[in-house]
Amino acid sequence: MRAKSICNSNGAGLLQWSIFVVVVVLFSSAVGLAEDGEQGEREADVQRRITVVGSSEVEDTIPGSIYFMEPEELQQELGGFDDIHQVLRKIPGVNIQEEDGFGLRPNIGFRGVSTERSARITLMEDGVLSAPAPYSAPSAYFFPPVGRMESLEVLKGASIIKYGPYTTGGSLNLLSTSIPNEFRAFSRFEFGQNDARKVHALIGDSFENGGVLFETYQNSNDGFKDLDTGGDTGFDIADYVAKFRVNSLPQAEFYQQLEFKMNYYDQDSDETYVGLTEGDFENTPFRRYAATQLDNIQVDRRAFTLTHYAEFNDTFDLTTVGYHNRTSRNWFKLEKAGGQSASSVLSSPDEFAEELGWIRGDTNSPVDALALRNNARDYEAYGVQSTLGADFSAGTTEHALEFSVRYHEDEEDRLQDEDLYQMTNRTLVQTTDGAVGSNANRVGSAEAWAFTLQDRVSWEDFTFTPGVRYEYIDYLREDFKTADPLRVGTDLVRTSNTVGAVIPGVGAHYQVNEEVGVFFGVHKGFSPPGPAGNSTVEEEESVNYEWGGNYNSGAFRSELVLFYNDYDNLLGADTVSSGGEGTGDLFNGGESSVFGVEASTRYDLSELIPVGSYGLPVYLTYTYTDAQFESNFDSDFFGLVQDGDAIPYIAENQLAFGVGLTHEIFAFNVDARYQDGMPTIAGQSGTMSTEDTDDFFVLDIEGRVRLSEDIHFVAALNNVLDEEYIVARRPAGARPGAPRLLFAGVEVDLG
Repeated sequence: MRAKSICNSNGAGLLQWSIFVVVVVLFSSAVGLAEDGEQGEREADVQRRITVVGSSEVEDTIPGSIYFMEPEELQQELGGFDDIHQVLRKIPGVNIQEEDGFGLRPNIGFRGVSTERSARITLMEDGVLSAPAPYSAPSAYFFPPVGRMESLEVLKGASIIKYGPYTTGGSLNLLSTSIPNEFRAFSRFEFGQNDARKVHALIGDSFENGGVLFETYQNSNDGFKDLDTGGDTGFDIADYVAKFRVNSLPQAEFYQQLEFKMNYYDQDSDETYVGLTEGDFENTPFRRYAATQLDNIQVDRRAFTLTHYAEFNDTFDLTTVGYHNRTSRNWFKLEKAGGQSASSVLSSPDEFAEELGWIRGDTNSPVDALALRNNARDYEAYGVQSTLGADFSAGTTEHALEFSVRYHEDEEDRLQDEDLYQMTNRTLVQTTDGAVGSNANRVGSAEAWAFTLQDRVSWEDFTFTPGVRYEYIDYLREDFKTADPLRVGTDLVRTSNTVGAVIPGVGAHYQVNEEVGVFFGVHKGFSPPGPAGNSTVEEEESVNYEWGGNYNSGAFRSELVLFYNDYDNLLGADTVSSGGEGTGDLFNGGESSVFGVEASTRYDLSELIPVGSYGLPVYLTYTYTDAQFESNFDSDFFGLVQDGDAIPYIAENQLAFGVGLTHEIFAFNVDARYQDGMPTIAGQSGTMSTEDTDDFFVLDIEGRVRLSEDIHFVAALNNVLDEEYIVARRPAGARPGAPRLLFAGVEVDLG
């Protein structure tokens, strides 16, 4: 295998963890950590500047459809793969397209926006943009491991203009483990089928003038797919976080704190873009073809944030965050057979029977018949963002005003080549070593300013949230061409474009009585076009509306929301992951619309049924989405589209429900999820069943038993009914969801 390695192996993960624990214990002993209960209140003040919600206690007082997942609820959803897709399925309005079965490269959208690589939502960790290059190349080939997160919030509606640049569907803000207010040492070890191994551990404390946290998350699996030539089809992940905080005394009149966070992430996955033909999927859905034996992606990431918080008085506070991250990845994978893309071969197996034989390894191929591409890319993103908050009264109204400014730069550097191989006796033999940069040799970059002013105004039972966001972005694309790998610049072509957008929004909430609230919101949706390869590409713009209400009484919580997104222009991106050629070029999709319904309810049936000290929590979530084009056009990317055609990869109906049985010594939960099949291509041909994904119904069981005050036994059984179903047909061929898999382990929480 010639893949250019950019990451170190995780084979010594347990050894790394052992060294990590020893260092942390020695450090903790040396600094003499002490308790400080007042610090918790200060941490809550800081958190509300990096979140919209901050806690479920204020969730219902904010106009719009939002969801804050508390730490206890998130921990209940984790287990097995720690798949962000499964965590989000119980939240209405979330669109998901699974791909690898592990959730390593999530495809998430909100309210009908494109799900591909989560590129059309604002993805954050602790309120900081976390995609490798969120402006110039937003596809999330890195995604923060949800297994080490403390909580998360999903924002939809007018409240999302606080974040950007993507304001159409919504924002996902993952909140990392906070420095504990008192000593805590936590570890969770899980093991499962296919040699699955997972470790999540942390240790930390706060003292009078600071705090410290060390955390690691490591997850590995040999994979559930069967490679024709044998070998692993899984992954190894190692993730490390360290946080250090210094602060004035919590009771200080002028309180300040400074927190430094470091994160290192390493992934090595034996993953491919190549699925199966329809016939092969029906016979052996978990098969991997011989020609994918070298397919592998490596990801290396280093991220740093420095957060300063100052509370001047009871009215004003200022939060400033500086951040910098570097991400490198190389996905070495099969691209073509006999000059035909893998997608073309697998979608038309009769037409390309000879090429399919080479991919399967059934027949030997000519020299240079199979092309494997080094999709090597380096990303860098850095910036500073500052939020001035003011909480004050004006007459009979209460105001929570925020003014934010962010300066951000990022870039994507592509230096790709293709190596040519021959299939010989089911083994790939390299026959030509591709020249560096001979496939792609360019840099796309962005420099952006963003300003936001938002006020939450409370008056009696009314809450209004008017706001406006302004984005100004300078893009530059430098194409050095494939004949200039040293980037001398002899054939350099520079293309620049500038985008400026005013993004207003307003939400209103009225609390009818103690149980019933209603709300309305309207805001502008915006997605920037990126470094455009041609001048005809326009930014994605829409006007988005939502109407809703909630009823909450005791343990019963419910919400119903209608939403409508009216697009002036829908963007599509030519990426390999979408089944395209991988140029990265954007395409106009014209006028489109998305209408939907979101419904959710939660209750503890023990309030009605006398079951003693037992709890019977239940929940039900339903999402209906009708996403369609509203114009006739023909393009290289979307194909021939007619008014009324469905937008691909948006399920019409999604349903999730669950029931639990809880006691002071145990908790068991059964979760079920249903999703309609989805069209996989635009245009009339997308109505053919062979170009849809499958409907599916999947059942999961999770449980925990208290062995002592600090120790729990945990277990998870995913896909209990062992359903076999197609979750995607892109990038190339049919791809399966994960089969039935069992995981079990032990959790120790001291603190």
